Amino acid sequence: MKPFTIVALIVGVAVSVAVVVSYGVHEIVGAFWRLGPAGFLVLCAAHAPVVAVLGLAWRFCLPKWSTVRAPGVIAARMLRDAGAEVLPLSELGGYVLGARAAVLAGATSLEAAASMLLDLTTEAVAQLGFVALGLAALYQLRPDAAVLRPTAVVVAVLIGVVAFAALFAERSVKFVAPARAAIRRWFVLFGDTEKAFAIMGAITRERGQIAAALLLHLVGWLGVAAEAWLALRLLGAPIPYYAALILESLLYAARSLGFFAPNAVGVQEGAYALLAPLVGLNVTEALALSLVKRARDIVIGAPTLLLWQRAEAMRMLRRR
Repeated sequence: MKPFTIVALIVGVAVSVAVVVSYGVHEIVGAFWRLGPAGFLVLCAAHAPVVAVLGLAWRFCLPKWSTVRAPGVIAARMLRDAGAEVLPLSELGGYVLGARAAVLAGATSLEAAASMLLDLTTEAVAQLGFVALGLAALYQLRPDAAVLRPTAVVVAVLIGVVAFAALFAERSVKFVAPARAAIRRWFVLFGDTEKAFAIMGAITRERGQIAAALLLHLVGWLGVAAEAWLALRLLGAPIPYYAALILESLLYAARSLGFFAPNAVGVQEGAYALLAPLVGLNVTEALALSLVKRARDIVIGAPTLLLWQRAEAMRMLRRR
């Protein structure tokens, strides 16, 4: 890891520990244990449909001629999330692993690289829509909330910028030199950059596919809020779905701003502590939710990474 990443990880861990200690370790752990093994397994199972929907969204970002089937791209999405949430890397590490898994599922390296960028773009647009829905719900619940107006202005601007990039990706990267240079550096990892640009352009011309990817990503993000709603009910802190929508949408907005923190360590815990009072939630219960989500990511992500390693090893043995 780079020195900055190491420092960010250390600071994030320190912030997380400080937040947990300041609000009471005993209360937070007690809320976590109230969930029980059965409740935790329910939450792990509830995460499967969300990953499946997000994986299917990625399939629509692959070219029509791609031979990758839905199970393969869903597995690639699982590996991508595992790399981002479990390994002490920047999210770029997860993206590389996801692209590699797409290759193992049958995509060419250039198809994997191009579709990954388009999937990230459509997911960013959907996430902004998710945040916008959360802000609308917050306006109905707490129209006087200080965070409401500045966040709404930023989201409105970003929706316009990212939507243009999603709908006119091929043109935008030609006219925006820094974006094209950054994308070129990504494509260099996988081969011929000009062919990758051509593949990306062919996919973006399929407006129906891009629209389907956007819709599925939005459904997936709404599923993320449903997961939090279910988790809080199992933790003994039930809140309405719209409150969970507010909580999770603003949390992921904060995580996006704190992208430099590995695994959003510190960012997630700090955001939950600040956002919990907005929806009438006790901070200790919100922090327990954070612990549950991190535990779930490890329980799902670690076996996923091990299975990927096994698949790579079997591939090497077959070649020999």
